[in-house]
Amino acid sequence: MWFTVLIIAIVIGAAIGFFGSNDGERGAGAVGGALAGGMGCGYILFQIFIVGLGILFVIWLFGALFG
Repeated sequence: MWFTVLIIAIVIGAAIGFFGSNDGERGAGAVGGALAGGMGCGYILFQIFIVGLGILFVIWLFGALFG
């Protein structure tokens, strides 16, 4: 599921980079857009992962203190 979201973000970023570049720089624009889309989506997924770990830690701590 998350891999699909990452691939979609990369493709959209590449398309935006391709169409937003000048005629001679379309390949570089597509690569730059794909990298930016992938890094942005990867960063968001990483933040979601860190929040999930924090929630699991709080649940574990509650169980250790009151369980």
